[in-house]
Amino acid sequence: MSKQKMRRAGARILVLLLCACLLCAATPVFAAEGAFRYRHDPRINPSAMADVIVDPTAIYGFSPSPEGSLKAYAAFDWSDPELVNGEQGRLERIAYHESIAEMYTMLDEMTAAGNSVEEIARAVSNKRNEIRLAAYDDDPEGLEAVKARNLERYGHEEGPQPDELYAQYGSWETVIEKAFSANSGMDACLGLYDDYYELYLASGQILPEDETAATREYAVAAFVDASGYVPAGSTDGALDGFTDAEAVSPWFADELRAAAADGLIEGYEDGTLQPQGTIRRIEALVLLSRCLPELEETREALVFSDLPAWAQPDIDRLSRAGLVEGCEDGRLGADDELTVEQVGILTARLAAGTAPAKAA
Repeated sequence: MSKQKMRRAGARILVLLLCACLLCAATPVFAAEGAFRYRHDPRINPSAMADVIVDPTAIYGFSPSPEGSLKAYAAFDWSDPELVNGEQGRLERIAYHESIAEMYTMLDEMTAAGNSVEEIARAVSNKRNEIRLAAYDDDPEGLEAVKARNLERYGHEEGPQPDELYAQYGSWETVIEKAFSANSGMDACLGLYDDYYELYLASGQILPEDETAATREYAVAAFVDASGYVPAGSTDGALDGFTDAEAVSPWFADELRAAAADGLIEGYEDGTLQPQGTIRRIEALVLLSRCLPELEETREALVFSDLPAWAQPDIDRLSRAGLVEGCEDGRLGADDELTVEQVGILTARLAAGTAPAKAA
């Protein structure tokens, strides 16, 4: 990471963090049938999903996994709004993030002053240790427990020292990046994932959504959720017929079972579902059509030069309803792969009662 890049990132993210703190009291985004939903789905963040589970009873849809790094919090009642949003939950986490904003000020000032990458890395990593301990100012027992863990793991109560971090990560640039990382899983559980999304980008947990290809399982789950689709009957065993059903991520499984049970998804000729594969525009539009069983058809269907026969009925009904227009050259863009960002645009329109208009 160059000094110029570090400075730009520090200044930009500091502003974003401060703005997020001002907005933290606002009602979180969303809701098909009143359910909370993030603009940026934590389920596509491997770091987040290593520590949490999808929990429909939780206030923000996620609770700590009994097997992840947040397992000490798994026994809390994540369906209790007073607990989750109170002084020991959401508000404490916001205060923690606000304290990290001090580090961005330090980063910007030291970079402007011409300090070396190593000097900056040493300063921010020490500051991060101070912040971690200060978070327990009102919890003496918790503070002693943290110090004991640090002593056992690092040989001193303060936390990992700069030289130890350098030995672990191999570069001072990475030490800086890790100093600014935050547990995205905890933020997901506390309704703060959107507020600090830029932080996960900056720390390298995820790629920007316009660069991340959407997987089939993610797109299916997003469309099913956004449409409020309810399967007609039981979904038990709905995925059993696919030879790669075990590849479905557990946090997308409910939606995929619902989609498979009613034929919204049918898989491929070889018997696979290919949940981790990318999804094409044509597949996404067919899925949208099937999630919208009732459409008001008001015009003649458009003709597209790249429309495969198997998708004709679904695309025709979307076209007759005025919900798809295609590209200027007469194509639908059928084989274009969708990004996470594009799926987000489609699902936002679907949740709002509209569907995508023109091809990207």
